[in-house]
Amino acid sequence: MNVLIGVSGSIAIYKTCELIRLFVKRGDNVKVVMSKSAQKFITPLTFESLTRHKVLTQENEDWSSDINHIDYAKWADIYIIAPATANTLNKAYRGIADNLLLQIYLATTAPILFAPAANTNMYLHPTTQEAIKNLNCIEANSGLLACGDEGIGKMAEPDEIYLRALREVNKENFWKNKKVVVTAGGSIEKIDDVRYISNFSSGKMGEALAKAFYIKGADVTLISSKEHNLSKEIKQIKVKSAKDYLDAILNENPDYLIMAAAIVDYKPEYTPGKLKKEQIGERMVLELEQNIDILKSLKDKKFKKIGFKAERDEKNALKYAKNTLINKNLDAICLNLLTKNDFGSEENEIIFITENKEIKFPQESKEKISFKVVDAVKNL
Repeated sequence: MNVLIGVSGSIAIYKTCELIRLFVKRGDNVKVVMSKSAQKFITPLTFESLTRHKVLTQENEDWSSDINHIDYAKWADIYIIAPATANTLNKAYRGIADNLLLQIYLATTAPILFAPAANTNMYLHPTTQEAIKNLNCIEANSGLLACGDEGIGKMAEPDEIYLRALREVNKENFWKNKKVVVTAGGSIEKIDDVRYISNFSSGKMGEALAKAFYIKGADVTLISSKEHNLSKEIKQIKVKSAKDYLDAILNENPDYLIMAAAIVDYKPEYTPGKLKKEQIGERMVLELEQNIDILKSLKDKKFKKIGFKAERDEKNALKYAKNTLINKNLDAICLNLLTKNDFGSEENEIIFITENKEIKFPQESKEKISFKVVDAVKNL
């Protein structure tokens, strides 16, 4: 993907270096265009070192080569202005093109994304707000600003801009207005107020799936017992017990449920407070009862349900997965053999199973596997 990043004059420019790194790490081609005011904060050499491409500035624009605003505009698959100052936002909205960033804005046919960065009063000024509402912007964050004021105006974090940019390029009409709930992590079942039973689920697969569905254009909610660093455009619900998971799913009422969370099969009877060693004795014996089976509880719901099953028994894993598919009335199930990838690994290998077929997704990163799962789910 060809990513063109326009940089205007703001202290938030330091975040743009990390944004570029994310695209470069993914294998994208990145070029940068800088306004004169941006060069007061950082030199073009910094961006050239990160991108391995010449930075376009007013001083070096060259019509005998492709280092000019028209060629850069044609080259881009997406144009991101980050940071976008209040001045840049207001000029762009009114079609004023008195610098290279804005000339490219008018010249390109690629998707355009603005990442505003401004003092709170400037950000909230009615003219700026009108521009933000009419341009394709990712909302700024709130916090302590460089000027010392507290409030909204901090440029969105690089991870947020990166995910939103991928969404702008890769979103599909099929997923528009489709609500997808992804569960992640492992349930936590209390013994008392300081002890619990859980499992080794890292939540990485669920996080990767939430990102993939978001990038493809879905309205995504991630329900998890883990902490996840995601865009605020992905709704997150923090839960603990199996009952918490179930209640959250029912409250969301999705079009698709991707049940990647590992729910504890058996739970102890909860005792309020803290059990003392003097009460317990030399051995602690827990009596466990069968936990809620979330997917079985939802078997009569009309939304699409995709389960996940982790197995170590290679010989019988496929049979177990198919039995679960039928018994819990699932539309599909993803079989994950833990003999190759244990909990917490960065890679996965999955067999996507429906009533009529089995699709094997060979070993690769969980991010790449997630996009294959999204496409498979789309075809259900």
